[in-house]
Amino acid sequence: MLGARLSRRHEKAVNSDSIVTDQTRVAVQYSLPSSLPEWELPEVPVPESPEHDELADRLRSLLVAWLARSGKPGAIRRNLAIRWDAANPRVGADPDVCWVEKVPPGFYDGEVDSLRLWQLGHHAPPLAIEIVSRNHPYKDYRHVSEKYAVLGVQELWVYDPRKFGPKRLGGPVLLQLWERREGVLQRTHFDDTPARSNLLGAWLIPKLGDHLIVADEPSGGRPWPALAEQEREHAEQERDRERARADRLEAELRKLRGG
Repeated sequence: MLGARLSRRHEKAVNSDSIVTDQTRVAVQYSLPSSLPEWELPEVPVPESPEHDELADRLRSLLVAWLARSGKPGAIRRNLAIRWDAANPRVGADPDVCWVEKVPPGFYDGEVDSLRLWQLGHHAPPLAIEIVSRNHPYKDYRHVSEKYAVLGVQELWVYDPRKFGPKRLGGPVLLQLWERREGVLQRTHFDDTPARSNLLGAWLIPKLGDHLIVADEPSGGRPWPALAEQEREHAEQERDRERARADRLEAELRKLRGG
């Protein structure tokens, strides 16, 4: 992990107050150590607001449904502890939602409740999602991308539906999308507009004060259903098939009776 690189894009500031007046973009790329003191997580978990919890649960449900219909391997987890520095296990990340594609032994039966990337069979999740909170907005505009760059994710989504993010870091924006390209985690989207997730092959449509929509179309058309919605749709389709079979059987019986 040592020397993992990060590529970032910032609006150009034109005065000492860091007020953005020019949309010119500049790229900054630098190396990171595998561990920094500011990446240590608090020993006591930070409580989530009901809204934050609901937003994250909805995204988890969308991705669980996606796994079910796509046949992709792995599991979707909330607040999964991910650690990569064996010398300092307090350094890590607990993404609000993540996709664990390569599941380590003992993961499903409860023997393993975290990812420790220095252990055999433990791998970085391809996707991590963070939802910006009122009490800790700074980390999701600064340190979170650095940690996930070192961790090794392929994509990072940072959703800020209430725009809690600090202005001095170029925000707030509804959606940040980070993608790993040629080994470098790059911020490819920093805006209030839809963004394309190449990892999932879907569009992310941010909504102020609302859930993040994941859809097949940039307009929001063909939105991905949550698990309960997908199961309800499958049940309705099965009922329609049963009704169609019953209608065909009834028509055949009438024909046999000469009706």
